[in-house]
Amino acid sequence: MSTYINTNVPFKVTEHVSNANGFLLPHNLYSKVKTVATYPIKEFYLQDNPDLEDFKFKMHKNAFLNDELTIQAQLIKQHNNCYLVNVIVTKPKSNNHHETICSALFGFSLQKEYLKETKTAC
Repeated sequence: MSTYINTNVPFKVTEHVSNANGFLLPHNLYSKVKTVATYPIKEFYLQDNPDLEDFKFKMHKNAFLNDELTIQAQLIKQHNNCYLVNVIVTKPKSNNHHETICSALFGFSLQKEYLKETKTAC
């Protein structure tokens, strides 16, 4: 695969995705990250939600109520009958630096019955 497909999605921590103390609930972040991970590969699949083969998800820091996060998803390569999508969630800090909140790696199935017939797919 010669091109990289990137997606950046803003995500604000609200009362609906945090606990009573204002901490972002990891299962809510995982759900959003999993959805955003499909964005760079949707054009290759016939169905709306490609089949998830494998994933790794790691929380590095906590996020809190009203934090403005960015979810960055990047299609990195085709590997062993799946597309690999890397996801990083960051929060802006001072001096143009970003703090990593979590990272994830998702593998999506490359089974022929799910793929569109295009020249852009690997």
